[in-house]
Amino acid sequence: MKFALLAISLFFTCLLSAQTEDIITLWPDKVPNESRPKQLPRQTDNTSNNVIRLTDVTNPTLTVFKPKHSNGSQAGIIVCPGGGYGILAIDKEGYEIAEWLNNLGYTAFVLQYRVPKNQKGASQDIQRAIKVVRSKASEFDLDTKKIGLIGFSAGGHLSALASTNATTSFYEPQDAIDTLSSKSNFTMLIYPAYLDKGENKTINPDFSLDKNTPPFFIFGTADDQYGNSSFVMGQALRDNKTPVELHVYPEGGHGYGLRKGNVAAEIWPKLAEKWLKKMAKPAEKAKQDRTYNFPKAEVKPKALPKKKDVWVFIMAGQSNMAGRGYVEPQDTIASSRVLTINKNNDIVLAKEPLHFYEPKMGGLDSGLSFAKNLLEEIPENTSVLLIPTAVGGSSISQWLGDVSHRDVKLLSNFKEKVALAKKYGKVKGILWHQGESDANPKKIPQHDENLTALFKTFRKSVGNKKLPILVGELGRYSKKVALWSQMNSIINEHAKGDQYMSVIKTDDLVDKGDAVHFNSESQRLLGKRYAEAFLKTIKK
Repeated sequence: MKFALLAISLFFTCLLSAQTEDIITLWPDKVPNESRPKQLPRQTDNTSNNVIRLTDVTNPTLTVFKPKHSNGSQAGIIVCPGGGYGILAIDKEGYEIAEWLNNLGYTAFVLQYRVPKNQKGASQDIQRAIKVVRSKASEFDLDTKKIGLIGFSAGGHLSALASTNATTSFYEPQDAIDTLSSKSNFTMLIYPAYLDKGENKTINPDFSLDKNTPPFFIFGTADDQYGNSSFVMGQALRDNKTPVELHVYPEGGHGYGLRKGNVAAEIWPKLAEKWLKKMAKPAEKAKQDRTYNFPKAEVKPKALPKKKDVWVFIMAGQSNMAGRGYVEPQDTIASSRVLTINKNNDIVLAKEPLHFYEPKMGGLDSGLSFAKNLLEEIPENTSVLLIPTAVGGSSISQWLGDVSHRDVKLLSNFKEKVALAKKYGKVKGILWHQGESDANPKKIPQHDENLTALFKTFRKSVGNKKLPILVGELGRYSKKVALWSQMNSIINEHAKGDQYMSVIKTDDLVDKGDAVHFNSESQRLLGKRYAEAFLKTIKK
């Protein structure tokens, strides 16, 4: 037994050493819906047709294949091998496919999902896999809106299941990763099977097609015993008005992968390559700019809520509070109960980006997410007013010294905005995120003392010694990890002596690729955590 395990381990080491650096475990702790202990998968004795077959997968993983030369699309593609949910044809429909994708310049992730006879577990694995890849977008230089699937045979069924059930969770949330979307942005099905399990061989009733169903590429052959799956899926997608490219070749059978000697195996990769280029096309510069600072129409509320029904929060600090994430349409959807100010100090409905001090740099912050999460828990007659004061690149000493930074006199502006806030409601808290500018050996020793002085000034300005101040940690992704970790230690230690201060954890959040600023999904998650922290303060 020890020899067998060693052989398998050596086999995988040799196979992967030239192509990959990472094997990601999907479930760090207990695997949902799995009674067996975590162990290495078992290679079956059946090696017919020169195929390596794995079974007894109890510890699902993603094996990462990085291209030597990226095509610049920032697309990541999860590969789902087939095997009838009994085994995984791990080389023919896994590693060989990943190599092909690498040669095209894409980053690939080969999924080892649970087999045998554990379709429920497999469906949980693929949903988790999409979220895990999305959570590591910065690490692998991926665009979170370009995470796709390619599945073969049973892996095609699994890919279709995940692509049509993105809003239905197949398992209970395990950690922060499960707050991310399990949506595939595009899906490829190659000789898919089991898609026609509906009445009279119609579409599988487990599939839920809607307006969010992603574009599909489907390839099959007329002589495939499972060939009807391609037809019914293509028809269902067409009826749903989902973009679909369906190819059915006269012959080729089933299970050919990329292997030479089969005409279908030589045709589908060329067609899929063209389709992929359209799906993963790098965004044009102009489009990136529009997305970064999504254009919005300013809307004033029909009537201002009563002063007693308005909770005001001041957003202060530097660039991560001012916002540098990509603003997307969902971030510009206003709520009649979430207000902010414009550069003229008029009350308007809140839409991202909120901060207006740096119009050429402003992006998505955590404010709107904070407010919308707060609305779910506070009285229905209560509105939230967000007052931005953060300015990128500002140090804490500049705040204390009331320095004019990027044409904003920091502390004076803060006090002016507090006075404005009191006209419309009650200041309930301050959202603070700052420290990157002070993360150096000269400034770190004074940071704790400076926090004390600044927060005292903030509370005095508001007129509330017990005012909650919610402080976000610096991200854990910096190249200056030691210095940023020291800053986080100071923040956490400071909170022990300030009972009205809360620390927002960021250890699992992701940067947008610059190792400085949170990406959009992290900003939204950060906003949710600010809301959760504030709610705890009012329950004390």
